[in-house]
Amino acid sequence: MKNSSNKKLTLTVGITTCYGEESILNTVKSIRASKGVDKNFHFILIADRVPIKSSVKKELKKYNVRLFENKVEGSQFKKKKQILALTDTDLIIFTNDDVLFDQNTLKTVIKEFQKKQKITLISVNNQPMESNSLVERAINVGTNIVNRIAKQWNKGDNYLSIIGRFEATRTIWIKRYFQLKDDVVSSDQYMYFENKKYGGVYKYLPTVSVYFRNPQSLKEHLRKSSRFQHAKAEMSKYFGYISSEYKIPRLIFFKAIIGEFLSNPIFFIFYIMISLYTRFFRLPPKESLNPNWQVDTSTKKVLIDSK
Repeated sequence: MKNSSNKKLTLTVGITTCYGEESILNTVKSIRASKGVDKNFHFILIADRVPIKSSVKKELKKYNVRLFENKVEGSQFKKKKQILALTDTDLIIFTNDDVLFDQNTLKTVIKEFQKKQKITLISVNNQPMESNSLVERAINVGTNIVNRIAKQWNKGDNYLSIIGRFEATRTIWIKRYFQLKDDVVSSDQYMYFENKKYGGVYKYLPTVSVYFRNPQSLKEHLRKSSRFQHAKAEMSKYFGYISSEYKIPRLIFFKAIIGEFLSNPIFFIFYIMISLYTRFFRLPPKESLNPNWQVDTSTKKVLIDSK
């Protein structure tokens, strides 16, 4: 991608949501609190399913968020394409309604795009919040294992490191090459492989994070886990035979497992039990691979002071 390293890159942040409750304001506030960036960056929110309350709309205006509410419910990619159509900035960052941003995340990502002009896609660390919930703390162990693997495997260039909660790309690149299909469920993995398909350069930045909550119930986690377990088969429909992309090096895998066990032995055992449960009772693809999936409400409870 050609642009001067001295050029100040413009930014749009886009949120897609189907859960129009007050909790989304915590996400918006954390993003607007970002340090070291132009405070006038564009901010777009596309919502459907649950109408946005009037009180929330007033607050969104205060934070200069452009809100668009769809009467017909659509997938994440359908809403992301709407955001793209409204975007003419150099960079675009897609995120969700259930995260809090590290104050340095935007600044660090923009700087990386500025320094390395060949980079076309960036994601960051997916950091679970601390919790008093037994189920959530056990599931956090699984996220920690994935983060350990993502960081060490191929210097961060792998499908585990990209997260739907944070996908940053050059607007001209995604508009020119990406085909965002409305029926895609594993949208983060799709973005990773689509970027790779067209020769894009991906970068994982583990030094900055978005914070989120894992499910606090087994029922919610089962839905989420089932989608992830079927992702390889789903991606094969779009990208052909990609089994090699899913083969985690054994040494890296065992190091991550051992490292997390030594750090958190009690909840590691609970995590193994939950992991076995989600594999034994895995939902079938027809039920779990729905682009308009059911909301995991317990993950929406993000608070500024809970990081």
